[in-house]
Amino acid sequence: MPHHPIITDAAPLPRGRADRPLVIELAGLAGAGKSSITRALGRLDPTIHARPRVSLRWHLVSLPALLPTFVGLHWPFRGVLSKEMKRILRLRALHRLVHRTRGGGALVFDEGPVYMLARILFFGGRNIETEAFARWWRRAIARWTATLDVIVWLHAPDDVLAARIHTRQQRHRYQGADDQALTAFLNGYRAAFARVLTELTVAGGPQLWTLATDRGSADVQARELLDRLRTPGATARQPRQIAV
Repeated sequence: MPHHPIITDAAPLPRGRADRPLVIELAGLAGAGKSSITRALGRLDPTIHARPRVSLRWHLVSLPALLPTFVGLHWPFRGVLSKEMKRILRLRALHRLVHRTRGGGALVFDEGPVYMLARILFFGGRNIETEAFARWWRRAIARWTATLDVIVWLHAPDDVLAARIHTRQQRHRYQGADDQALTAFLNGYRAAFARVLTELTVAGGPQLWTLATDRGSADVQARELLDRLRTPGATARQPRQIAV
């Protein structure tokens, strides 16, 4: 296996807003390579905090302000939305973490706000079609539009994604599923991501980059991303059209 040394003499990453690190999320469907590339970024650049841990404290202090939202989500009552509430709480805790982190470098998420928002849409289904959810959704989109600096959409052909899902060590609910079921899952999940990416980026929000992950190693792809991040003006905001 080739050796990829830590980058110590390259130009530093640009700063994010409000004297905080850049906030980057690697987003993609199951099997796209999010975790592998995120870990590679952390290995290659010591100023990158890859997959930052969100402490239990951030979850606990975020809970009281969300109680009215949780009550509203259940009107009309269609069952207890335990997973949706956990994901909403996770989003609030992630936001606290970001805004209490100072300095340079970057925070890089592989299961960050884009991932959580897409999961809420995809798995919530009709249960989240309430006025309270719509209000919360608008606030969440506005909050993360102002917070994220770059979203990197990782993509690969469906046959590559399917092969990775079936052979990955980490258990996945569609591991071993037939082609029809897996294709329906990927298409539905892709549509949820497309909505999230569109709402976050078209009005001049975070930069949206794309990276094909069906060729090359995670280290090679991570180096490509680092080079682009260090390009002057690369993270500047501008409106764009979305195709996922």
